Amino acid sequence: MALSPTPRAVSVTLRTATPADAPSLAAWRSEPSVRRHQPLQEVSVADLRADLARQRPSDLYRSRGDRFQWIVLADRRPVGWITLALASWEQGVAEVGYALTTDAQGRGIIVPALEQLLAELFGHTAIERIEARCSVENVASQRVLERIGFVREGLLRGYFELDGRRVDNFLYALLRGDYFEGPR
Repeated sequence: MALSPTPRAVSVTLRTATPADAPSLAAWRSEPSVRRHQPLQEVSVADLRADLARQRPSDLYRSRGDRFQWIVLADRRPVGWITLALASWEQGVAEVGYALTTDAQGRGIIVPALEQLLAELFGHTAIERIEARCSVENVASQRVLERIGFVREGLLRGYFELDGRRVDNFLYALLRGDYFEGPR
C-alpha cells in the first residue's frame, strides 16, 4: 500500500508592492474566486500602477500615509496581496484586507502572511487597532481572522452590494494589547 506524500511546508513571505506588480494585481482581481466575497471595482493596470507609485512604505513608520500594500509570496512566487488602509493615525486605527489567487487559496498561506504583517505593525508602528471586515458567507476568511486572534465585534447589515444584492459583513478587530497578551 502506497502512502500519500506529506505535503511540503510552503515558505511564506511578504514584500512591499511596487508599480511593477500592477499587471498581476489586475489579473488576480479579475479571478471569480477572488471576487466571490468582495466588491472589487474595475481598475485599469495604469491606475493600479499609479496608485502603487504614490505609496511610500517608509511613511508607515512615521505615522503618515493612508494606504499600503504588500505582495504575498509562497515559495518566492507572488500569490496574492494584503492592503492596509489607515482610518485614523490620531487614533491608531487601520483596516486590513487580503486576497489570494485561486491556486493559492486553501493552502495555509494567508495566516502566516498576516501574522508577519501584524508583528511588524504592532511592533514598529503607532497602530493600536486593526479592523477587518468579511462577508458573513466567507467562512474561510472568518476562520483565518479568528485563528490569528481577531475578535468578531459585530454584524454590519447590508454593508456592501455584490452581484446586485446587499451583503452583510462581520466586523473583526485586533487590539495591540490583545496581540501582545495573547498566545503567540
